[in-house]
Amino acid sequence: GLQEVGEKMPQATDDTLGVGRRLSGSYRRSPLASSQARGTRFAAVELGGMSIRVAIAEGSPDNIIDRKTFKTRTPAETIPLIVEWLRERQPFASLGIASFGPIDPRPGSKTFGYITSTPKLAWRNFDLYGALDVFGVPMAFDTDVNAPAMYEFLHARQYVNPQITSCAYITVGTGVGIGLVVNGKPVHGLLHPEAGHIPYPRLPGDTFGGLPGYNVPDGCEANSSAVALAQRAGLDSPDGLVDLPDSDPVWAHAAHYLAGVCVSIILVASAEKIVLGGGVLNRKCLFPMIREQVQKTLNGYLDVDFITTDKINEYIVPAIHGNDAGIIGTLVLAETAVADLGPESPRPVSTLSVTAAAPVLVAQPTERSGSYVTSALIGVVTALAVHRMFPKL
Repeated sequence: GLQEVGEKMPQATDDTLGVGRRLSGSYRRSPLASSQARGTRFAAVELGGMSIRVAIAEGSPDNIIDRKTFKTRTPAETIPLIVEWLRERQPFASLGIASFGPIDPRPGSKTFGYITSTPKLAWRNFDLYGALDVFGVPMAFDTDVNAPAMYEFLHARQYVNPQITSCAYITVGTGVGIGLVVNGKPVHGLLHPEAGHIPYPRLPGDTFGGLPGYNVPDGCEANSSAVALAQRAGLDSPDGLVDLPDSDPVWAHAAHYLAGVCVSIILVASAEKIVLGGGVLNRKCLFPMIREQVQKTLNGYLDVDFITTDKINEYIVPAIHGNDAGIIGTLVLAETAVADLGPESPRPVSTLSVTAAAPVLVAQPTERSGSYVTSALIGVVTALAVHRMFPKL
């Protein structure tokens, strides 16, 4: 997604962080960091709609020591650049890969590791895992939203609430993606959640109709992604969104659809934490608008203080690492690969699970993640909820 609404993406430029610098003044060691991992180097590749980020971390996923950003072009143009950059930084113990979707994260599937039916035609049915499996190290593969969702969950469990079992991560950039952790595991089910396409009623007077060519024109992504917001505002590019004032009506539409996704997640998955990230969410006025709309839509139906009171400010929150949520989450995937498999194992890694024996997240290749909350179920429940709230629609 967009690093920042209105910021032009760099083309293969070195990051401004110096080697070895912490990501923020409030740096804490990763919830996954262990004595075995200290000194270990992890590599990550995060594919977004406009940019592809690669990074090396040492000791823990949030200690990034080197990184670079490439513009998302075609696989033939981009993959060689990524491989070359990573080769120059070997050795590393493992590689995490997180990608826009839909993807196939099911070990044993003929298309495991593929980007499948994406609207990005150049990447459709592309074997991403196979293209990057050239370093001889354990690899982990998931969506670009499940990875940061897992990091946010682990951080909350270690530093906020040790009893937490669930977390949702929503990113809004060129698309809208949702990662979901339930019972300590990222949800895959039939494939993986695609809740960014949940349909939701329009605001009164809204004649936009969604982005052209979308399978779900009434979905959140078709109406509130950076691309959709730019078209709503009559802009040639999402880059221009940064110049719009907070009072522009486009932000009310964004908040409306994003609140709808939050309500659906609350009603279906009962997530204990909702994290919002991505370039569009750099517009900070959206957070109070989304929280207010969530409270208004639920209308006191759920008598939970994290929804009905000001505690909602602690429930619907920005990502801990801001625009670095995705790349750090991808480095978490890399750490899980080396933690579970060791550097000699050839097994692919996709599904994460937390063991009772140790606080470190380990990876186990299973075809189902233990939770079967899928986009289809979300759509059914959302439709019922919307009919109850808006019976005249």
